[in-house]
Amino acid sequence: MKALLGPEELKRRGKKIDAYRSDLYKRKYLKAVRCFPRVCDLFQELRRRNVRIALASSAKRDELSRYEKLCEIDDLVEIETSGDDAERSKPHPDILGVALERLGPGTAKDRVYMIGDSPWDAVAATRLGVRTIGVLCGGFPEGDLRKAGCVAIYRDPADLLARLDESPIVR
Repeated sequence: MKALLGPEELKRRGKKIDAYRSDLYKRKYLKAVRCFPRVCDLFQELRRRNVRIALASSAKRDELSRYEKLCEIDDLVEIETSGDDAERSKPHPDILGVALERLGPGTAKDRVYMIGDSPWDAVAATRLGVRTIGVLCGGFPEGDLRKAGCVAIYRDPADLLARLDESPIVR
């Protein structure tokens, strides 16, 4: 929105525009959202291996809850942050910073991986010193994900699950 509106106009109309966008999305598009294959299986396998899972999304809390239920991962996520928990969205690292704080002060960043489907995910993680694993199912080209800082690329969650033993998460 910042790119389309000047600072004064954004201050005056930003919240109203954001509320309209959110309502429109929920009314017209949210019901069409589908889960990528094997997301639940990937989360279950990560938990089986004692990997802690924090979900850090720019989505609003109510939308995020819908996505978790849709993918059947709501009971597998230990920590969650949403766009409601931070002032700025990705590529700013605010949402990821909240997730790291909630994971606890003993969490070593060199043992944390962000799995993201956009360059903005990788940029935000890199700003915090966290490495990103990219998935192509977000529609961004592999080159864009690598340029943004992804250390590994997979087709989708099913591909990551199939190659988990050779992934940076396990190595």
